[in-house]
Amino acid sequence: MPKLLSPHLADFSRRLQSVREASSYATRRAFAEALGVAEGAYGKYERGESYPHPETLGRIRQLTGATADYLYFGDVSGLPLALYRRIQLMEG
Repeated sequence: MPKLLSPHLADFSRRLQSVREASSYATRRAFAEALGVAEGAYGKYERGESYPHPETLGRIRQLTGATADYLYFGDVSGLPLALYRRIQLMEG
């Protein structure tokens, strides 16, 4: 199992997975296809092994409404309310 690069990257990967699931993409494969990236590359983002390229980050925003501020820093102020509520419900 690869070692996480940093706690910050671990937080990013956890938030990205929550956003994906809250946006009704049940699998990494389905979301990777929607983003137009290889499943293996996307898997690295959720495993905390790397960050997506800025272009990919823009597509994540287009598909989910998640802001870079939320994904990188946990700042919920710019999230669409519906997405925020779905994430809150999932996290309990």
